[in-house]
Amino acid sequence: MADLTDRHYALFANNQHPLQLSVYEEYNRFLRAAHDKGNHEYLKNIEQRMNEIIDDKEKLINTKEGESLSLDDISDVYMQVMGEQRAKNNMTLTTKTKTGEINDYLEVRRPFGAAQ
Repeated sequence: MADLTDRHYALFANNQHPLQLSVYEEYNRFLRAAHDKGNHEYLKNIEQRMNEIIDDKEKLINTKEGESLSLDDISDVYMQVMGEQRAKNNMTLTTKTKTGEINDYLEVRRPFGAAQ
C-alpha cells in the first residue's frame, strides 16, 4: 500500500498523474471555448433569439399589474431556441421513425417471446 501511495505522490509532485492531466486538459478546453470569438457569436445569437421570444410573450401578459413569465415559460423559450439551433446546425436526433418506433436496431422489433 505504501508503494502505491508513494507512486501516486510522485506522479502528483511531478504533475504527471492521469487525474491531473485530465483536469488540465478539461480546463484548457474550457479556456479555449471561453476565449473563442466564434463561440461568443454563437451564444450572442442564442441570447438575442431568446430575448426576442421573451419580448413577444411579455406583450401578451399584463406586466403593469405585476404579471411575469413563469419559470416554465422561460424554460419553454429556452427549449424552443435550442431546438431551432439544433435544426439550424443539423443536429436533430433521429431516434424515432415517423410512426413513433424507436430506430436504434437494424432489425424489426418483435414482441417478447416471438422468436420461440
